[in-house]
Amino acid sequence: MADPTFFDLFKSTWAQNGLTEGITDLQYKTGWSFIGSVPPSVEQFNKVQQTTDERLAWLYQQLDGLAAVTGRPLSATSFDALSYAQQNLNAGNLKAGTVPVARLSGTASSLTAGAATKLATARTIAATGDATGAGSFDGSANVSLGLTLAPSGVAAGSYGSANAVPTFTVDAKGRVSAAGEVAVGNAATATKLATTRLFSVTGGATAGGVSFDGSGNVALNVTALDVSKANAGTLPVARGGTGVATVAAGSYVTGAGTGALVSRTPAQVLEDIQALPKAGGDLSGPVLLNTGATLGAQYGANTTSGRTAHVLLPDGGGYSTHTGTVTGAMKITLPPAALGANTMLRLRVDVFEYLDGVPPVSLLIHGYLQTTKAWGRCGATVLAGSAVSDLPIRFGSDATGAPCIWIGDTTKPWSYPTVTVSEVLAKYNTTGATVAAWGVGWKVEPVTAFETVVQTLASGNLAFGRADVERVSGLQDALNLKANAAVSLVAGNGLSGGGTLGANRTFTLGTPSKLTTATTNAVTATSHTHEIDTQTAPNDATAGRILTVGNAFGLGADNPLGTVDLNAVKVPGFYGQSASANATAARNYPVLLAGVLLVESGGSQITTQKYTVYNTGTIFTRACYNGVWYAWKEVVTVDSNPANAWAGMVAYFASATAPIGWLSANGATVPRATYPALFAAIGTTWGAGNGTTTFVLPDLRAEFLRGVDGGRGVDVGRALGSSQGFEGPSHTHGVVDSGHSHSVTQTPHSHGVNDPGHAHASSQGTFLVSAGGTGSFSGSSGGGGYANFTSVSGTGVSIQSGVANISVNNSGTGISVQASGGSESRPRNVALLACIKY
Repeated sequence: MADPTFFDLFKSTWAQNGLTEGITDLQYKTGWSFIGSVPPSVEQFNKVQQTTDERLAWLYQQLDGLAAVTGRPLSATSFDALSYAQQNLNAGNLKAGTVPVARLSGTASSLTAGAATKLATARTIAATGDATGAGSFDGSANVSLGLTLAPSGVAAGSYGSANAVPTFTVDAKGRVSAAGEVAVGNAATATKLATTRLFSVTGGATAGGVSFDGSGNVALNVTALDVSKANAGTLPVARGGTGVATVAAGSYVTGAGTGALVSRTPAQVLEDIQALPKAGGDLSGPVLLNTGATLGAQYGANTTSGRTAHVLLPDGGGYSTHTGTVTGAMKITLPPAALGANTMLRLRVDVFEYLDGVPPVSLLIHGYLQTTKAWGRCGATVLAGSAVSDLPIRFGSDATGAPCIWIGDTTKPWSYPTVTVSEVLAKYNTTGATVAAWGVGWKVEPVTAFETVVQTLASGNLAFGRADVERVSGLQDALNLKANAAVSLVAGNGLSGGGTLGANRTFTLGTPSKLTTATTNAVTATSHTHEIDTQTAPNDATAGRILTVGNAFGLGADNPLGTVDLNAVKVPGFYGQSASANATAARNYPVLLAGVLLVESGGSQITTQKYTVYNTGTIFTRACYNGVWYAWKEVVTVDSNPANAWAGMVAYFASATAPIGWLSANGATVPRATYPALFAAIGTTWGAGNGTTTFVLPDLRAEFLRGVDGGRGVDVGRALGSSQGFEGPSHTHGVVDSGHSHSVTQTPHSHGVNDPGHAHASSQGTFLVSAGGTGSFSGSSGGGGYANFTSVSGTGVSIQSGVANISVNNSGTGISVQASGGSESRPRNVALLACIKY
């Protein structure tokens, strides 16, 4: 790299001669690697190439050196050598500069001071001047210096008093450089206290502390007043007192306006509030029991399990609404006192509805509620009501475990109902029932569903009070017929027992004898019999008469066939074969299965049998005439085949619509679920529909049917359900030919002649001619007196071939083929509706 302008070549555009210009894209793409006005020479190109190679070599050496420092070798496929070097410099290879702290490692002796974590030599940091202090620092931790301020020259002490205001001088550094006092007068004439004071109140009254410096008024908030601390006087009413010095023992006080309270005795207080004393007394005016209030009494032999709580109008034990119709059973939820304790319980529930002709009703309900929430010894009585008030009563518990009683059904309509638990008697209750426990916590509401029901008392609990006798039709007559104990009941024929009406009496009917067709109507001392109305002849069909054996017997009975031969069973009636093992061909059964046999008679010569198979219901029939039994025949029905084989059958109907059980075979798409038997029979032969839920019916409209070939070889290659287009049989047609001729055209032509030349030999002889015109020649050539002849010789001439150019002209034949038939081939026919069975 001796050329000092080496690096200049990186930033200059080289040119051998001519003006320096910028390289355009077009020049670069056409192969120009120089800038000039004339093409360069080979040497110029070589120089450019040499310079380029030197540049590339220099760049590679630089990158290779950098890669060696970073420890990452150069790769032909990577492009991150520079970025990797910047991020992964080996600090051990650095010759100068400062390493970031994040990249430092090792000890301070091997690193520069600018990046060390600790100084090799600790340094002293000292402060002088207005504040002095010193400390050692080596860089391993922060250092804090304790400074001592230099004296300011101002005498230490307090400045200012009650009669003087302190003065101070502060220099530019904020220090007090001078201090003094300025007199301002005495405390008696001061406008503000030098020291703020705190005002508070303690003792018989309490008030929180309030600061006071004399610059303004203050108010103390007294938050507590202890009257017990007062040792004199009487606190007036205006101040919250009674206004009186003493109150007699056992007395009460009542207000008197702004005056002193007035003393009242207990009797006077009860009079004032219109209340009764514990001992009782007289009341006047209405008494309203508010929420949580109740009336009751407690009594019993002891105060635990034997005590009874008698509660009137328990709190929450009522329901009332002005809704015209409320539907549901009235649910009475017992109070919490009913949980976990055995309780003998009696309720009186009053019900009022706005119904015409239906008086209010009272229900007496009782039961024994156990700790397990089970109910026992339950009962209910309807008093002073009507027949419609005789409702079912249910006992149980709800989802929360609370014991419940339901009145009526969940479908009962109530008209403007009012339902009240008027009275409760609770006894036992483990520790003894109390009015306080049983007088609260009740709830009455209509519900439309029962929960856990343990016992149900159906209707039929209606009882009547004496006042209802005259209002209940027939009740007084029944009472008038009340049994007279002096009257006796005497048993008659066929009966035993009896006696006076002073006690319950029983009459016993004697056991009758066996009834037969010969039995007559008769009565004995201890028994009786009846005549049986049986048929009088085999054909007696009188309504109501009993059929007998030997005639048409056995209707509704099981007359077992056992192992009898059916050929011997000719008595009309019903018979049963319960064992398939007995139904054999040797016993002339139609099928080897159990079943039922019906025998019918048409006289002494005619007997018919009908046998029904026990499981499939398949029916077989046969007949016997003059002692000869004929073969069994199966009664075939559409449903006789369990596989429903008739589905898919095609038939034609003379009606315009398909009959019930059939579909028009019109190629329609129908649901598979609606016609499962048909789909099972034909599947997707005629089309799969949507592929999942439908299928296609055959389209037989305007079609003739043809049986599938099935291997016969007449209609080869046909699949079931395939269509076949029109085709006529092979046949002939008559032809009309009026005759015709053809004209011939001939153009002139010639033949060439080939003549190679020829010669004839001469002969002399005698030529004799016979009378018949024939002659012969004899002799030799030459000589006189003889005739001269020339012998025959081939000429060798041949006629060459030539084109005749003869043509036969076109000419119409005049032939026509006659048409036959119409647009299709068909026999005589009648149009009917094609249908398919589903």
